[in-house]
Amino acid sequence: MRNPLMLALTALIAFAAPACAQTVVSANDGHSILQDGVQVLPRPLLPDTLSVLERGESGAWRVRASVQVAASVVGPPTALEFTHDGKIVFVSSASRPDVKTGKIVPDDCISVVDVSGPTPRVVQQVASAPGATTMRLTPDGRHLLVADGRSGVLTWFRFDGGRLGERKVIVLPVSGFPAGLTILPDGKRALVSLWQADRVYLLHIAGDDVSVDPVPLDIAPGPWNIRMTPDGHYAVMGMLGHGEGLPGALAVLDLTASPIREVGRVTVPNAPEGLDISPDGRYVAVVSQNGSALPPRSPRYNPRGVVTMLGLDNGQLHILAQAPGTLWPQGLVFSPDGREVLVQGVMDRSLRTLGWNGRRLDLIGDAPLPGGGADLERARIAG
Repeated sequence: MRNPLMLALTALIAFAAPACAQTVVSANDGHSILQDGVQVLPRPLLPDTLSVLERGESGAWRVRASVQVAASVVGPPTALEFTHDGKIVFVSSASRPDVKTGKIVPDDCISVVDVSGPTPRVVQQVASAPGATTMRLTPDGRHLLVADGRSGVLTWFRFDGGRLGERKVIVLPVSGFPAGLTILPDGKRALVSLWQADRVYLLHIAGDDVSVDPVPLDIAPGPWNIRMTPDGHYAVMGMLGHGEGLPGALAVLDLTASPIREVGRVTVPNAPEGLDISPDGRYVAVVSQNGSALPPRSPRYNPRGVVTMLGLDNGQLHILAQAPGTLWPQGLVFSPDGREVLVQGVMDRSLRTLGWNGRRLDLIGDAPLPGGGADLERARIAG
């Protein structure tokens, strides 16, 4: 006969592990809206927040709990990073409101937020460099790499599992607005995209030290967000462009090649922002601005973004389905089980849930956010 206490403990562990693995968070910018294609302060000004999300009974995801924390729409919508156990989230902020001047100014704040309890809790805030945006944690969990777009540098923090420690500044050969990051599975190499310079640089990691390979991969126009496939074979990169309102693209990089090279590309609607690869590595979803950041008088303006679903096979992408997105969209992720795609909007302060069945994207529902949806991320727990 089994021990009742052991049965209860086993059931508790089985319940707790999926709950942690299902964690999804939204960073919400309360200080930025678009007015005639320019970012300005809203009236009234809202606090920036981090929201922990949950799947509702209808299948649509919604806010479960929020905490006030600095967040920003500036940069790729990848200013969030989980620790590998899914219990802590790093939140970076590239901009903040200056109420005295009425302007949006650069910020350098990184917050460490504990999301393991019923409500998120800020445990630390440190300075990175002005324009702090994309963050990636090394596979061993001991360092955090940060792209500081406006400053043109990277910052490299030690992490002890609970708090960020010593910071180093990594100077790049050119500034060019470092935007996207990915760290390869071996923990010895990383990629950084330079949006304005149309380049991607390879970084070499050796313990506490990071060096930059002097020979870049030239890639245009406007390399932005980077996501790596679960097996580490490929990286998919959004080509944002430079504000012309022209169609965007997704480029596929072969990370096993030496040197790393582009092996595929497909056109998507204007200005791809949030980008994610499904947990099984078979699909890529991207939300494009679709002209929603342009002045309304522009002939290329559209208020609503577009979500595009693509198949990924042997390094090649092919479009499978599309669906309407949000107003001035930013972050996008698959749900942890891959059954839904979540996308944020800044102007409508909303979270949209789209169902994905391998053939179609179907609207499940929309839910409000406490500010403009700026960044979106899910816990990526192996196993």
